[in-house]
Amino acid sequence: MSSVGWIDFSASDRRRVHDVLAMMKEKGTLDELGVGQIRDAYADLLFPGFNTIQTRARYFLAIPRLMLDWAAWSPSKRNARPLAMYLREAENKLASLLKDNYEKIGEPPTDVIGHTAVEQGGVSRRPSTTYWNGLRVFDIVRTRQSLAEFCRHWQRDAAGHESVTSDEGSNDDDHRFEAVMRRPPGSPGGWPDGMLLDLTAPEAKFLRERFTNAPGLEHTVAAQLMSHGLARTALKKDCASFAAFSNWAAKQTALSAACRENVEEAQRFSLAIEGAHIIFNRLIAEGKTQNGKLAQLCADRYASWQAEARVAGIFHDNAPQQWTSANDASGSRVKSLTCQFLDRWNTLNSVAHPNQSALDELVFNQAIQNKPKRSLLLREPDEASWYGMSALDYRWQTARRMLTDIAKELPC
Repeated sequence: MSSVGWIDFSASDRRRVHDVLAMMKEKGTLDELGVGQIRDAYADLLFPGFNTIQTRARYFLAIPRLMLDWAAWSPSKRNARPLAMYLREAENKLASLLKDNYEKIGEPPTDVIGHTAVEQGGVSRRPSTTYWNGLRVFDIVRTRQSLAEFCRHWQRDAAGHESVTSDEGSNDDDHRFEAVMRRPPGSPGGWPDGMLLDLTAPEAKFLRERFTNAPGLEHTVAAQLMSHGLARTALKKDCASFAAFSNWAAKQTALSAACRENVEEAQRFSLAIEGAHIIFNRLIAEGKTQNGKLAQLCADRYASWQAEARVAGIFHDNAPQQWTSANDASGSRVKSLTCQFLDRWNTLNSVAHPNQSALDELVFNQAIQNKPKRSLLLREPDEASWYGMSALDYRWQTARRMLTDIAKELPC
C-alpha cells in the first residue's frame, strides 16, 4: 500500500496538491516523462482560469453568490457562523439540491460536484477550491489571496463592510463587499425552483463579459472566440480535439495573431512529444503487461505520428527553444532533466532515419529518472488501454464545456 504526503505550508499549496491528485485520476494526464511543466505553461497561456476538474460554468456564479449571501447577514450571525464554515455547509447543500433536481427530471447528476459524496459526509473536492483561481483570473473576485486567506480576512473585516443587492454593486466604494466580489445576476435570494447547472441569459452575459474583458485575457482562446463571434463554430464536433481546433484556428484571420501563434506552438509541442508517449506505452506493452492489443495500437499510431511530424517539420535546430517558449514567457523554469531529454529527443528525430533503439532507450531512461522506483515501467501497472499522456489537450475540453454553457443562451 502506498500513500502521498506533503508538508502543509499554505492553503494555496494544499489546493495545488489536491488539483494534482485529482488530475492523476483523469485519463491522459499522468506525467511519466516530466513534460507537465510545459503542458501547463501552454494551458495557462491559452486557457487561464480553467482546470481539468471543473465541470460547468454555473459554479463561477454559485461561489460568489454564496459568499455574498453570507456577507448580507447581520454581524452577530456572521460571527456565529464563520465564512469558511458557512461556505462548506452551503456547498454541501448546493450539491444535494442539484443532485435532487437532476434525479427529479430523470437525468444523472454527472456534472454536479460532490454528487457521489454529499450523502457520505459532504463534498471532499469543493467547488470553491476548484474554481477559486478562475474567479480571480476572471476578475470576479478581486484578490490574490488563497481561498482560506480570503475567508479569514473577510471574516475579520466584515464589521467595516456592508452589502448591496444590485447587479452593479461591484462599482461601489471600498466599504462594500461587492467592491471585492462581483455580484452575479439573480442574487441575492434563494436558488430558483428546480435549478440545474444551465445558465440563464443574464448569467451567460455576465460570464461572457468576464471571460472576454477581464484584465490580461485579450489574446486567450475563450476571449478571442467570443469577441469575434466564433465560439459556436469552434464548439462543433469538427473541433473536438485540440489538434482539430488548432487546424481550424490557423485559418481564422479574425483571431489575433498572438492567439493563433500560441495555439500553433502548443500544438507543435503536443505533436512533438506524442511520439515519446507512444514509445512509452509500447515499452509497457512489450514488458510488464504483455498487452498485444496495446502493442499493435502503438505500432500503428507511431507510424502515423512519424509521417505527420515529418510533414509538419516538427524537429529542427531551434525546436526545443520553441517548445519551451510559454515557460519563458511566464517565467516558469523547466527542469534541467526535461530540457536535456527534449534536446536529445529532437536531435535523434531530426535525421532522415531515426535510430529506434536509441529513441527507446532515451524514453525508458527519462521515465526512470523522472519517477525513480515509481515509474510504470518498473512496477505492475493497472490494466488499461493507455498509460500517461497522449496528444495534449491543454484544458480545451474544459473550455468547451464553459463556452457551451454560454453559447446555449447567447450568440457568441
